[in-house]
Amino acid sequence: MKTAIVLAAFGSRHENARASLDHIVERVRRTYPDLPVRVAYTSKTIRGHMEKAGEAVDSVPQALDKLLADGVTHVAVQSLHLIPGTEFHELLGLANELMLKDGGFSRVEVGFPLVAGEAGVEAVAEAILSIGLEGKGDHDAVLFMGHGTKHDGNIYYEALHRAFQKRDTTVHMGAMEAEPGIDAIIQRFHEDGVRKAYLLPFLFGAGWHAARDMVGDAETSWKSRLENAGIQCQAVLKGAGEYDRLVDIWLAHLDDALRRLSRC
Repeated sequence: MKTAIVLAAFGSRHENARASLDHIVERVRRTYPDLPVRVAYTSKTIRGHMEKAGEAVDSVPQALDKLLADGVTHVAVQSLHLIPGTEFHELLGLANELMLKDGGFSRVEVGFPLVAGEAGVEAVAEAILSIGLEGKGDHDAVLFMGHGTKHDGNIYYEALHRAFQKRDTTVHMGAMEAEPGIDAIIQRFHEDGVRKAYLLPFLFGAGWHAARDMVGDAETSWKSRLENAGIQCQAVLKGAGEYDRLVDIWLAHLDDALRRLSRC
């Protein structure tokens, strides 16, 4: 039995997003010093942009093919996505395909993304609240900007918002490409009399979406929208992968996947 780890991230071309990936890779390698660790990007678009820029990165199938050629028999593929959306479910299908393939791996296990299941929502909500409430005044609001998705996994953004509100009604979760969007959030802030909001990305890394859609100079950015609505805005540009409290949750999912590998 020869085991390896593949960390599957959506990917980003933005240099600020590297901090999250570098941090979690270092944590994984320190936790499992005897296991080879590979990084792969699930976004075909990001891989294409990086290849044009002269920086080649593997897709998950490419990373797995290389490990198979090296004689690896058991692989834990750890999703670095935030919710179980399209990319995570594609990893599940790939794992099944590679275990059934002749000459393939003996076992491939996929670690859950950051948020998974009702218990996962509660655990992540607790960790995020401990981050978001640091330095917040009594009458300030905290707004996390998630990506959003057309996949059914978008319900996890809504579930996190409810979990926040159950604990602290001044903390909110929004999504760029789904609900609750910035229009609904601004209306809620006006109803609550919010004058200042802390704005944080609920993204793996603080890359292009954080730099452009969250705090960019365009009138459509969330920071511009909030300030134009009369709400003072203070941004914190750190991705989820930079916080040890959240990385601990990903590592727990990876540990579960490795334990499942050892039971075959």
